[in-house]
Amino acid sequence: MKIRINHRNSERGTVLMVTLFIAVMFGIFLFSYLNIVGQQKSVVSRSQAWNAALAIAEAGGEEALAQLNPGTPLPAILDRTANGWGNPSGGIYGPVSRSLSGGSYSVCFTTNIWPVIYCTGTVSVASARGTLTRVVRIGTTNVPLFSVALGAKYNLNFNGNNVNTDSFNSYDTNAWTSSTPQGTNGSIASITGVVSVGNANVHGSVYLGPSATDSIKNNGFVTGGTYNDFNADFPDVVLPANTASWLVPLPVPTIVDGVTYLYAFFSSGDYQIMGALSGNIYVGTNATVRLLINGSASPGAIRVAGPGLNSGKLTLYLNGPSFSLSGSSSVDGGVANNLTYLGTSNNTSITMSGNAEFIGTIYAPDANLTLSGGGNNNVDVVGSMITASTTINGHFNFHFDEALLSNGPARAYIANSWGEL
Repeated sequence: MKIRINHRNSERGTVLMVTLFIAVMFGIFLFSYLNIVGQQKSVVSRSQAWNAALAIAEAGGEEALAQLNPGTPLPAILDRTANGWGNPSGGIYGPVSRSLSGGSYSVCFTTNIWPVIYCTGTVSVASARGTLTRVVRIGTTNVPLFSVALGAKYNLNFNGNNVNTDSFNSYDTNAWTSSTPQGTNGSIASITGVVSVGNANVHGSVYLGPSATDSIKNNGFVTGGTYNDFNADFPDVVLPANTASWLVPLPVPTIVDGVTYLYAFFSSGDYQIMGALSGNIYVGTNATVRLLINGSASPGAIRVAGPGLNSGKLTLYLNGPSFSLSGSSSVDGGVANNLTYLGTSNNTSITMSGNAEFIGTIYAPDANLTLSGGGNNNVDVVGSMITASTTINGHFNFHFDEALLSNGPARAYIANSWGEL
């Protein structure tokens, strides 16, 4: 009897084992690959959520800044409780929560003079079946309204050969004098117009908005250079809501230091003059006065007692078409911070001629400012002026008071620090 071994069945078994082994290996490889893909998807999903949470948190910061900067015409009337924010609790406004397509945020800010904003962005992470949050802290500061010697919405035109800008700090010297050291912050700026420096000497910089241009002649110079990134907004001035109740002062001539003033204010208060003004105005020591003139004004002198700790303070609203100084007229706030001229949209013209001098600030974004005269002498203008346009014909020295940067009125809040908590 002869026994025969079936090699074919043995070969089939080997093939089956090899096939099974390969299938198992492919399965392991496939499982590992799918696991890697899943992990990568999870990592990508979390990374996207991580970035999205920060963007959403910053959106909350933008809302808080919009709440602090409502675009209200000057003087700013800021109602921090508006738009659903409500009254503060524990030194905090908010929190306010918003839902967006990619997540949500919660934002609040402090009641400080320079508010601190806290915003939390939350995003869902589908792969982790959870949420991811990021918290951002934003510090703010005020942008000064008066940051240049001369600013304009449109054109700045310096004619003549004796126009000079420079700067000083009244905090250091108390008041400008002819011997005050000359600083180099006497900058000028335009949002959309043409800055014609001409032959002027600008001890500072020229700041231009994106569409503004400048020109300079051979004898002119600018020490700080020219920049095309001036980002500012000069909103209209609106009158305070309660001006109808402001007192109408009696014109009682009063002599102070040999000068006769038709209106003299020795105590704080709010007043209005119903028509045009042609008389002199005096504000005494320790008096804080708001004065509305409902017509044109051509005073011979406006004086605020000071400078010093007991200085007076005047905010003058011009609601008429024109304001003019001529001859030896003067506006003397002692220091620039103590006299603020605010021209409403009705105020379209400001003129200074002869040897008229000015110490204070002017904010009249709808008025065309014209300065002419000086004769053989240079006329000193101390402080800052912001108007629709400015034309200078004559000999003028503009001395920007750097104290306005830290102690003057503000036009907006901006972020000055940013950090993730």
